[in-house]
Amino acid sequence: MMSEVDNIVETMCPLDELPALPSVATKILEKIREPDASMHQLAGILATDPPLSVKVLSVVNSSFFGLPKKITNLPHAVNLLGEDSLKYIALSFSLIHLFDRKENLLDYSLFWKSSLTSAVVSRILCTELDWTDCEDMYFLGLVHNIGILMLAQSHPRQYALVMDKVRERNAEFYAAENEVFGCNHMQVGAMLAKQWGLPESFSLRIANHHHPDRISDTNSPDRSRTEVLRLAFEISRFLNGNNKTFRLSRIEEFIKQYEIDDRVDLESVIEKVTAQIEPLLPLFNLESSTNIDCLKLLEDSKREMFDLSFRLSRKVREQQESIENLSMQATRDSLTGLWNYRGFQEALDSEIASVERHNHTSVLALVDLDAFKTVNDMHGHLAGDHVLKTVSDYFRDNIRKSDLVARYGGEEFVFILRVTEAENGFKRLDRLREKLAGLEVEYHGEKISVTMSVGLTLIGPGNPATGRELIRRADNAMYHAKKAGRNRTVRA
Repeated sequence: MMSEVDNIVETMCPLDELPALPSVATKILEKIREPDASMHQLAGILATDPPLSVKVLSVVNSSFFGLPKKITNLPHAVNLLGEDSLKYIALSFSLIHLFDRKENLLDYSLFWKSSLTSAVVSRILCTELDWTDCEDMYFLGLVHNIGILMLAQSHPRQYALVMDKVRERNAEFYAAENEVFGCNHMQVGAMLAKQWGLPESFSLRIANHHHPDRISDTNSPDRSRTEVLRLAFEISRFLNGNNKTFRLSRIEEFIKQYEIDDRVDLESVIEKVTAQIEPLLPLFNLESSTNIDCLKLLEDSKREMFDLSFRLSRKVREQQESIENLSMQATRDSLTGLWNYRGFQEALDSEIASVERHNHTSVLALVDLDAFKTVNDMHGHLAGDHVLKTVSDYFRDNIRKSDLVARYGGEEFVFILRVTEAENGFKRLDRLREKLAGLEVEYHGEKISVTMSVGLTLIGPGNPATGRELIRRADNAMYHAKKAGRNRTVRA
């Protein structure tokens, strides 16, 4: 039986909309699942994609593997390194180009650079600990955050709100995602791994990579590998992000907490990462970091954290987790005070059920402030935020207490007019639109006017549409309102 969160994940990212692996990657996975598959078959599959073969051989001959002699053909590479090494290197190239780079605030180059760093660190840590599944850990390091891309791709407008919360409050991505979506990238990534047919242990580790302690069996390989995945992620953040002193304190805390401080020398790990990651970056079309001295970076950060104790670090972490737990329960948008996307989704599900149960009709409307980018460009983003708050107050003051208005994302809003016929709902929303057009928002002596385009649809009993279908209808109606010249109301 699926949990409530599982249902949310499937609703947010339906299985039929998940990105499929490229054909060569699919063939690699299929062959390796076959018990009698030979290594020559793997070389044959790679040979069907010449550009991929060239890149794989480039990695094989880089310092990543550190081979004493140059390898010139794929069969030799497979025989020497084994199929695990080659399959995951090939899959890495496939995955990095799998997602389209749609317009949103996510820095794709930084995302993949951080993921590739996590992959290299995971493999090095695995070697330091004398584990035999180093190539599995490399691949897990690469894909453990893949759910971030899935959410950003499938819901770019809502993910912009996630990015706002991450930037404004220095929140963790998963905490901001829980607040906006009711689920997070760990859960989405685990579902994606299952869809691709990856081993069940991969899904378990991806689903818990921020919280290894949620794997109850402390002696299981899944627990220890997830701990290393968490540590590798933190080392990647140290090398590629900000707050380096804090990150270093977390790294050293995790090394002690996971009881590997007598087996892992952080300075040695950083040195190996630097040597192995640099030749890989250009092969994945990622910017090199040769101008950064990672060992000096480590030394400088250690000096800065000299006066910081592990006790303080743990206290900060506990406070942060407490704040995240509170934030996860919130259903209000921090800027406007309106219901946020998560609160709206819950309200819509409840209203669909109420319509069916009580045999009445309600109205769903999607609203977009016209050409709002012009407001930001002409008056600045602070003025834009002021307009959004003023318009939100106007909406809230001009609907019934029984109705709901929520910020859907950016300058988009959504209304649920409960127990309302279509014609009445149209008139009320059209009056709201007309009054808004005459409203002037004052900001530092300037008067700013905005208009809105409205698309509405009916929530009816008998055979009600799903929430997803209702939103699609309202969105289409709003699109026609904009296409017809903006500042108008259109019914689906």
